[in-house]
Amino acid sequence: MDFEEPSLEQLEYIIRIINQCTDAFIFMYDINADAYIISKNALKVFDFPQEKFSHAMEELQKIIVPSDRTTFSNDIELIKNGKKADHNLELRWLNKLGKPVWISSRGKLTPTANPYAKIIIGTVEITNEMDKSDILTGLSTESQLRSDFALTKTSSDNVSGFMLKIDVDKLGMINEQFGVRAGDLVIARIGECCRKICKGFTKAYKVSSDEFICMDLTGMSALVAQRLYDDLKRELARTTADEGPGHEVAFTVSGGILAFSDDSSHLEEFMRKLNYTLLIAKEKGGNTLATYNANDYENHLRTLNLQEKIRESIKNNFSGFELFYQPVVDAQRLYLDSDNTVLNVIGAEALLRWTHPDYGMLHPDDFIPILERTGMIVSVGRWILKTAFSQCREWNRIQRDFRMSVNISYIQVQRSDILSDVETAKITSGVNPRNITLELTESGYIDNAKALQELTEAFADRGFNVDIDDFGTGYSNLRYLQYLHATTLKLDYTFVHKATHGNDGDSKVIKHITQMAHELGMKVCMEGVESKEELSKLTIFEPDKYQGFLFGRPMNATNFREHHLRPDSTRDIFDKNRNEELGELQDI
Repeated sequence: MDFEEPSLEQLEYIIRIINQCTDAFIFMYDINADAYIISKNALKVFDFPQEKFSHAMEELQKIIVPSDRTTFSNDIELIKNGKKADHNLELRWLNKLGKPVWISSRGKLTPTANPYAKIIIGTVEITNEMDKSDILTGLSTESQLRSDFALTKTSSDNVSGFMLKIDVDKLGMINEQFGVRAGDLVIARIGECCRKICKGFTKAYKVSSDEFICMDLTGMSALVAQRLYDDLKRELARTTADEGPGHEVAFTVSGGILAFSDDSSHLEEFMRKLNYTLLIAKEKGGNTLATYNANDYENHLRTLNLQEKIRESIKNNFSGFELFYQPVVDAQRLYLDSDNTVLNVIGAEALLRWTHPDYGMLHPDDFIPILERTGMIVSVGRWILKTAFSQCREWNRIQRDFRMSVNISYIQVQRSDILSDVETAKITSGVNPRNITLELTESGYIDNAKALQELTEAFADRGFNVDIDDFGTGYSNLRYLQYLHATTLKLDYTFVHKATHGNDGDSKVIKHITQMAHELGMKVCMEGVESKEELSKLTIFEPDKYQGFLFGRPMNATNFREHHLRPDSTRDIFDKNRNEELGELQDI
């Protein structure tokens, strides 16, 4: 069966398709047209003008090490003159940083529909990895590090020494601002400096696109590793200065140190600890050094385990999650009865709890940050809204004016359509929005007061009450309170504590804020009231509501209903008795 020879266009199309399916450098060289096509992957290592370029011999000669250029041109000339049909050379190309890289260029003349065309199709392979070295820096790679570590472990079950891991801070921003070549120059410079500072038995390795490890297995201490990091920063500062004006690309490096003595751990365990330590340095803002701490690492592993358990709970229909309720009392009429034994509970704040067989019931500070950091707060937040709204609807059948307060996380607002979530919970539960209070923490909106204003207005337009929670913790903007559609200003425990245990100046600040809130038409709730002594000191400020352990600790729905919920009929009796007492007093 006869086949038609492919055209040049068809061959070029096939080459481009193949190059999309492999990391190898497939090329096509049209000798007569002096045109060259090579994989885009090659452009990451070598400074070709583009994927397809003309004046190919001239451009290739720029890439080839000068002493190898004649060999290449002679080989192509022989193929062009029909003296040979195969191309098979070992030569050196210069990478983007001007460093020689051994490559194997192999190809064969390929027949086409044009009988006069001379087309070579083949592959270029980088071959200088016999010593497992990185192309860009010349340093040994992670595979060599593993071999060196395994060799030491073979001769001794335990190892002593250190690993110092170096990472370029914000390399992606450098590549975006100055180009990938600038990023490559930064990597190459760090690699060269790592080579200089690692002397004796300490060896430098390049283990990823922007990370290096200096490893010592001869028993050197963490202090030696710290000096290496300091030496590296000094060397980088010196070489950067040598670049001269107009060529500076500012960058910093972070470091993590893991020191070990007579340790039988596997390399993978060392690498996990080292990666964690470097992460700590990065979280501190970069351009700093962190040393491995066993206690911190154990806490880190516990957090990761907690994170996974929480994820499983959410998938299992929120098993382990429960809402507890803390009473909110009327500060103007603290008790319903004349004997001051029946608290006038007008509402509750819904507080999230999570229980797991392995950990028991955890404090919110242990798991709320995990929910917010991972974004799981969005799904859990919807569950909270649905559960709290439904509970309020149920209790409103007993106590019509009972109000439920629900906290809404700033992260929840940022990562979800909170207005839609609240509206859905309202419709599903059938609750009256006038009996729901949505609590927002103002500290989350430090840089965007307008967003807080718009959110409170949107909630108010839908009939909900809005409280500004934890007011007084750190930054508090008194100026924008007048623009918020808020019902209540909740003064944080630490703020209230100053009013009861601080100096006269603290009391004046509390008094001023309370008066200002009242003048703006807002109520004031003082949180964290724990003793009768504190209560007596707070009375002079004339707050509207109290919340704290003095009036009740958070408890589950069953216990809350038993201890704090008052049917309307019962409350009516208290109100009737109170009115009669007031009438008798007026008659005297």
